[in-house]
Amino acid sequence: MTELTANRAHYPALDGLRGIASLLVVIYHNFGFINHYFFFGWLGLDIFFVLSGFLITDILLKTIENKNFLRNFYARRVLRVFPLYYLSLIIFLVILPRIDTLPIHLDYFVTNQVWLWSYLQNWLFIFYSHHRENALNHLWSLAVEEQFYILWPLVVICLRKTKYLLVFILILLLLTIGMRWWVWNQHIEDLAYYNLYTFTRIDGICIGCMVALLQKINVRFLEKNTSIVIFVFAALNFLFYFLNLHDTLPYLAIIGYTTFAMIFGLLVYDIVSIGTGIYRKIFNIAPLKFFGRISYGCYIIHWPLYLIISPYLKTWATLHLSSFSPDFFAASIATVLAYLLGYLTYRYFEMKFLVLKKHFV
Repeated sequence: MTELTANRAHYPALDGLRGIASLLVVIYHNFGFINHYFFFGWLGLDIFFVLSGFLITDILLKTIENKNFLRNFYARRVLRVFPLYYLSLIIFLVILPRIDTLPIHLDYFVTNQVWLWSYLQNWLFIFYSHHRENALNHLWSLAVEEQFYILWPLVVICLRKTKYLLVFILILLLLTIGMRWWVWNQHIEDLAYYNLYTFTRIDGICIGCMVALLQKINVRFLEKNTSIVIFVFAALNFLFYFLNLHDTLPYLAIIGYTTFAMIFGLLVYDIVSIGTGIYRKIFNIAPLKFFGRISYGCYIIHWPLYLIISPYLKTWATLHLSSFSPDFFAASIATVLAYLLGYLTYRYFEMKFLVLKKHFV
């Protein structure tokens, strides 16, 4: 089911998918001690990226002919993203570092804070990585998305035609994969390779853009050619393993991120265009949609919150809950508090700015 809000399509089930992505990421971080069960929890970020690529492209294509197109788009993005992000930077980079007893280290981020204020921290973590301090490392994904929000509308308004845009985004995806392959073969000294692969991970965004563009070009294209798409990506995986018999190339960096993003892209397409019954029932579950709506604040706060309170919670649990795992207790409480704070920031802070979006339609 699709709803129209301020002349834009809204897909309620995608809130449910975003809720699942949020849960995957939070569990992956907070319950790291059992990541052999949730090893692929990091895929929640790829779901977020696919959703961003699809929804932003869908909005741009529907509003490109409107008056003040770019102004309205950027204003709405600023109101959605900036207030909570910059409030969090004030807390993490200005207020908390003044507390000497804080059980997390923020010196690295304070020293390099210009990168975070300018949404360039993904590049900071590549070229000036720090292994001891990681309280704000998760904000790299917000930098990737913000860079996309800034540049993609300019490309859309320059090329305009959906077929040109589809070719552009496909070339960008191939260049990204090719760049990662080339860098791997250069064996550049002191380059944080893992960070490079992670913090240049725009595969999901590209796939999400492609889904929106294909939906605009031919709404039934993916439905008719799903088997072909799956075959092509399966063939790429087989080719990768065939050429990589000696395990010299990183799977995720070369083809894995793209393959997983393709799966999520097909899922998004099914939700918005086909409406398969089982997906509609699952992703329209009220709690999942609720988690999706408050996911932004929860994502920002969950990891530093866990690092701050988990030592105290583990100590308390060790003293008072001898039959209960201190790690599990701390992770559970931190997760509940993260979603509680996510709700409070959404209800009493984010909404104050979101209501202003009605002036930019």
